[in-house]
Amino acid sequence: MAKNDVVLLDSLVEKAKPQFGEGLEDSELFELFAFDQVLKDYDPSFEDLESGWTDGGNDGGLDGFFVFVDDRIATGDSSDLAAKRGPRIHVHVLSVRRAAKFEQQPIDTLVSSLGELLDLSVKDDDLKYPYNEEVLGQRRLFSTNYVALADRQPQLTIQVHYCSRGDSSQVAPNLQSRADTLTSILDDLFSDARIAFRFVGASGLLASARKQRDFTLRLPFTESYISREGKNYILLCKLSDYFRFVSDDEGKLRRYLFESNVRDYLGEVQINRDIKDTLSRNESAEQGDFWWLNNGVTILGTNASIAGKELCVENVQIVNGLQTTETIHKHFSSGITESEDERAVLVKVILAADADTRARIVKATNYQNTVDLGSLRGLDKIQRDIDEFLFDHGWFYDRRKNFYKNEGRPADRIVSVPYVAAAVRAVALGEPARSQRQRSRHLSNDETYNQIFDPSWDLSVFLVSVEIIRSVERIIHARRKSWTSPPSAFVHYIGFVYTCEQLNKYPYRPTDVIELAGKLPGASDIHRIRDELKDASETSEEPGRKYAGVKLSDTFIENYARQKFSGTADV
Repeated sequence: MAKNDVVLLDSLVEKAKPQFGEGLEDSELFELFAFDQVLKDYDPSFEDLESGWTDGGNDGGLDGFFVFVDDRIATGDSSDLAAKRGPRIHVHVLSVRRAAKFEQQPIDTLVSSLGELLDLSVKDDDLKYPYNEEVLGQRRLFSTNYVALADRQPQLTIQVHYCSRGDSSQVAPNLQSRADTLTSILDDLFSDARIAFRFVGASGLLASARKQRDFTLRLPFTESYISREGKNYILLCKLSDYFRFVSDDEGKLRRYLFESNVRDYLGEVQINRDIKDTLSRNESAEQGDFWWLNNGVTILGTNASIAGKELCVENVQIVNGLQTTETIHKHFSSGITESEDERAVLVKVILAADADTRARIVKATNYQNTVDLGSLRGLDKIQRDIDEFLFDHGWFYDRRKNFYKNEGRPADRIVSVPYVAAAVRAVALGEPARSQRQRSRHLSNDETYNQIFDPSWDLSVFLVSVEIIRSVERIIHARRKSWTSPPSAFVHYIGFVYTCEQLNKYPYRPTDVIELAGKLPGASDIHRIRDELKDASETSEEPGRKYAGVKLSDTFIENYARQKFSGTADV
């Protein structure tokens, strides 16, 4: 490791503080930075990083515990959207220390904890160690999805990452031995899984942080191209050239090129098996060219220019052809010699800078039954209106994932579409117990979506909902100091009760919350509401688990609101 790598790494971490949060301690900032770099290929949002941040008391050495299904951060209903055959489940466990060297104690702790945490035959109540709610929540998330997808032959990968500012090329033999012990323990738990342990030092984190995304790329083509006034192009590209076009310097697929593609890779479904079979036939271009049998790829860009036999495209986004692209990438990544294949793929390049035009193109090229409808919602006019309105009030609405993160906007001012949907359901619709359930249905189910994103509402409804929920979060999170990080339901309960108090009624109309613009809860409000909910929980006979003494059940919170606020005003 170069001597200055630690100095440069520390400088990059410090520069990231305005994005991650000025109030973070050095160890917390380093943890989030390490998470972001280790998981970089998944393009995690700040919300994704927060969801798997398990550090705190009783964490069993797990500072981060992340579960991905088909390269998307897992949720309780991820199995509904997973590939029908061979879905990918990736588990990443991170132990992060800001120390200048690797030590044995963090690995010993993981050896003690992971063996039972990932043993799915052991129930939560039977675990020997009193793990915190964050760790248990991620354990349940993994178990739920793994069991639900068991009949689809999931491809399971578990990676354990020990991150520090040390030198990963000089790991002591005793540390490597303990790491090998851990991988053996995990191998015994899963008969068909890929298990790996990584030491990630200063050089590795620095190299990852330096990796820049390149959205301006050169695409070689064969024969002559077709173009109309330089506004669009239709061309044939050799499969090997297209493979290099979509691959980074390490040969990995540039997944960020698909941010506007609303369809995820579907795994080993029939269409992808057919594409794979076509690629594997190894026919010559004369016998049966690939593009004869494939619809090709559609690329959006803002500008393009021809130089010889290459098309240089700016702001590349592949909006249709993800199945084709990923299958081609898998084909050549398997060791096929590129020069042996002269076949071509058909590529359509459309140049459009206007946001409305680009949205129409994305919808038109993807509006099929196999597409998750929720993925198209970010293109709707109401979503664009919310984006502009929140932006004018200092918020950044991530209807296109990580658009604002990549611009360097602060994490605490970025909100995702599911986050806003949940906040609206908790505050404006007065349904806090349902706000986090089946999050994908907020977007994919027409009735639910239209209820949450009602275009007839004043846009202040969305602003007020976000500001109340985020205010509650800021106070009760206290970044794992006074309280542990609470479940979203707990946050939404408090935000909902605060709304009822300020309006002095329940039920209420969604548009009533406009009255609360600028009236945000303070710490005294939140602590008082928490204590009142705790007292009510002690006398309630409703079933349900508790957090901080508060019962988290829909019947409890609804009865509480009706008893305290019903009848104070007519709706």
